[in-house]
This record gives sequence, structure tokens and C-alpha cells, in this order.
Amino acid sequence: MAMPESPPLRWAWRGALALFVLAALTGAFFRFATAHGGALGLDLTNVRHAHSHLMYFGWATPALFALIARRLPRLGGRPIPRAGLVVGVTFGLALLSYPPFLLYGYTPARIGTAELPLSVMAAGFNVLTWYAFAGLYRRARRGAPPSLPLRLFDLALCFLVLATLGAWGLPVLLLTGSESPALMSALTHVFLDVFSEGWFVLGVLGLAAAEAGRDSRLARWGVALAAAGVPFTFALGMPAALVPPLFAVLSRVGGVLVGAGLVLVAAALWPGLRGLWRLALGLLALKALGQVAVGVVPGAAWTAVPSFRILYLHLMLLGFVTLGLVAAARAAWGEGATRGRRLLAAAVLVVLGSLLTLTPLWPAAWGGAWVAELVAWCALLPVLAAGWMAAARTLTPHPVPS
Repeated sequence: MAMPESPPLRWAWRGALALFVLAALTGAFFRFATAHGGALGLDLTNVRHAHSHLMYFGWATPALFALIARRLPRLGGRPIPRAGLVVGVTFGLALLSYPPFLLYGYTPARIGTAELPLSVMAAGFNVLTWYAFAGLYRRARRGAPPSLPLRLFDLALCFLVLATLGAWGLPVLLLTGSESPALMSALTHVFLDVFSEGWFVLGVLGLAAAEAGRDSRLARWGVALAAAGVPFTFALGMPAALVPPLFAVLSRVGGVLVGAGLVLVAAALWPGLRGLWRLALGLLALKALGQVAVGVVPGAAWTAVPSFRILYLHLMLLGFVTLGLVAAARAAWGEGATRGRRLLAAAVLVVLGSLLTLTPLWPAAWGGAWVAELVAWCALLPVLAAGWMAAARTLTPHPVPS
């Protein structure tokens, strides 16, 4: 028999897919504007911020909330009360933050004689729903027996809360008129990088571990290494000139720890998973190896070759996180909830392949304007696949495997 579930939580998946489509369309617009040199009067940096923040706030975060709430009772916890309400509010606030990021990015908006950091303020409202879910989860999880999935969920939510220190620091700097580029960059990357490396990656790995039903010393060691390294990885994305030498060393060590830990966890979970999960874990391993390479190769840095950073982020967020969420949704809500998942997987692989053409690995002799045009058209493929999935007519509760 399927687990009892509130209708708002059951329909959260379709809402998350709808916001994925909007965020992906924004990313495709960015690519077309880059290819054709026009962005309808918008600043392309702000368009990129709107794309990434809606993916973070409106797609992956509420989808992960809903899937954790769906899994928790099978792991020995209690149903999370009002989880559907929290997810619904998260959707609303994610949409509220989209226009300010699209129009202003992180810069203050002039309203009359006042300058207000609207996008940063909107991000702050989103943070409140994250705290609410973390508190509800903590109470519902109390008394559950220790397990690998719960350890990963616990760590993921801890890093979600830790990342908000950067979110709160940004409006304070803006309101006080501070113009420290190093501090602004550090707070931005604490927010976004700890959020993605800690909350998203470990949270989705928790869903994978729950479905694999496997625990091992190898997996536990991998989780410990990744958790130890995540707090220091934010400096890897900062401009090298702004990073003090000690932080540069710590960030490289942190990156190696995270990368090595993720490879160990992926290897431990691999035998217990099939299909889309294996593809997601393979992409996670590629992301992890790239992270290790940046940590150990002298002089290597994401900021030195931004196209590698873009490929890395998409391997992690579009490759592992998105496909992992789809794989977990299939177990939670059945085939109807993930109709077209193979099409989405193919679209993701095409997008990742297209981004490779923007890196120095692509032969210069094969370059030209057609490359940017190709990347733009490829960016539309996940929009079509996710839109088809969101329009599925059947969305029924599905027994989650123990």
C-alpha cells in the first residue's frame, strides 16, 4: 500500500517542474542573447543570476523538500507536518525573487530616492522557508534509527542553514555601503557554493542511498570526507586575486576532500541502483574528478577558465542533481510523474556535450559563430523534455521501496 501523503505535497513535483521550465527558458534566452548580441535591454549578468537562482530556489530546493518528506517515514521518522504548505510558500517566494534578479541582479534597485537591494531581500524571504523546513524535519526525524540516508539528509540540511550565513551577509554589506570586493565575492560563494555542494549534492545522495538500501564503511568514509571539505570549497570560485594564500590552500584541500569523498560514495551506491540513477552517479563522478583536478594541479582555478566552471556546474546541477531528483520522483510518485525521463536524460547529455564546445578542449579550428548558436538551440531541449514531464496527466502515489 502506498504511504499516505497530503495532496499539496503530491503536486509539489509538478510545480517544481514548471519552475524548472521557466528557469531553463531563462538560461536558453541567455544563450541566444550571447549568440546574437542582444538581450532585449536586459543585462546578461542579471539574466544569468535569474536563471541560476530560480533553479536553486524554485526547482531543486522544493523538489528536494518534497522528496525528503516523502522518504522520511520509511526511514523510521514521522511524517513532516505542513510540509506541503512549506513547499507551496517556497514556490511563491522563488517566483517573487525572479523579477528582481532578472532586472537588477545583486545591484540595488532605485525606487524614488531610495536604493533597495530587492533581489537580496527576496532571497532573504526564501531563507525563512528553508529554516521552517529544517525545523520541521528535525522534529519529525527524532527517534529514527541511524542510517546512511538520514546521515546525508542531516548533513545536507546543516549545510543549507550554513549557506544562509552568506545570504544574510550580503544585504548587511549593501545596506552599510561596504564596497569590499573580496568580502562580497566570499559571501556570494559561501551562499551559492555551500548551497550546491552541501545541500543539493548531499541531499540527492541521501535519496540515492535510501533507494539503494546499502550502507558500508566505504560510503561512511566518503560522506565524512565530503562533509569535511564542503565548508572550504567556496573560495575555489572566487577570483584568485581576492583569495588570501591560506584560504587558497584550504579551498584546494577542501575540493580534493569533497571530490574524493563523492567518488567513494558513488562507488558504494552503484551496485544497488539501476537506470537513471547510474547515469546521475556517473556524472557526479565526472564532476568530482574535475574538482580533484582543480585542487591538485598547480595554478588551476575555475576562474582562470570560466567555461570549465560552467561545465562543472552543469555536470553537478543539471547532470547529477536534476537527473537524481527525477529518478527519486519516479520511485516516489510512479511512472506518470516522470514520463519522458529518458528524453530529459538525453537532453541533459546533449547540453553537457554542447558546453564542451565552449572550453579549450574544443579545437579552435572548429570554432566560429555556429558554436554559440548550437549551444543556444541545445539549451531548449531540457525545456521541451521537462515541459512534457510537467504536463503528464497521471500523478499517483507510488510505494517507496524500503
